[in-house]
Amino acid sequence: MSKTLVEQIESALSLPVCSGWDRGFLESVLGQLERDRTLSAKQRETLESVLGRNTPEQQKVHESWEQVYQDKYAHTGLLLANYYTRQAYYKELAQTILENKVPERSRFLRMLDNKYAKKVISEHEKKAKYSTGDLVTGRASFDGYAADFGSSRKDLGPSYAVRKATTNNFNTRGGIIIRIDDKIFSAAKGAKRYQVLAVGSPIPFFVEERHIKIKRN
Repeated sequence: MSKTLVEQIESALSLPVCSGWDRGFLESVLGQLERDRTLSAKQRETLESVLGRNTPEQQKVHESWEQVYQDKYAHTGLLLANYYTRQAYYKELAQTILENKVPERSRFLRMLDNKYAKKVISEHEKKAKYSTGDLVTGRASFDGYAADFGSSRKDLGPSYAVRKATTNNFNTRGGIIIRIDDKIFSAAKGAKRYQVLAVGSPIPFFVEERHIKIKRN
């Protein structure tokens, strides 16, 4: 058993920055070493990486993270949190952000570096193709599933008949853009969202840019 290695692990475990998967891994390795079990080459490689992430220097970064997040990442964090609430990954982290809490640094940075997150940010930063007041209609790709009425489990929203009549009106008569939304829910080109009021319908809905076009007379 390497006393130096045990001391390094115990030192890392004493730091608040060491949390989540890193902490669990180090505790597992420490248990193996205390039982005089040999670490595999893969474990040693991972251990070196984990110890490098949990040092006194990284603890200082951890302690300043809250301010760094608020100053640099809060807006982007909220944007990504809205996206990931509808995805299979990072749901727990997204919920933390939506509760106005500061996310764990390493997990947030991994989420931020995800290729889908980059696409969401890119779509959000693009200039809107359409403006408030534009009369638009659906492209060939538009159908009932492309219209988001903003319903949830607590609020089932308009009935199927109302949704159907609204989308039919939109396809035939068009609709007025009443708002450009600040949320992105798809990591796809043309994912910027608009709130539209179909001609002859009282209930607005959201639709992505890729599904609409200017209605010509």
